[in-house]
Amino acid sequence: MSATLRVTSALKEFLGGREEITIEVGRTVREILVENHLKPELIALVIVGNEQKTKDYLIQDGDVVKVLAVIGGG
Repeated sequence: MSATLRVTSALKEFLGGREEITIEVGRTVREILVENHLKPELIALVIVGNEQKTKDYLIQDGDVVKVLAVIGGG
């Protein structure tokens, strides 16, 4: 069983230039982020399906988890 993690272009560098990877189910979004060297505090939004979720969402088989980075500026 697997799911997919998709990132915005600003986060691709953390996934070796890839926009998506296959991830394990039964783990939280937070655990998957840390495992893939993405600091959870860099993530502003988690979307699964068309619904906003928290980083503590438990990933299910077939989920497509989209994460968007915090945008900085000044």
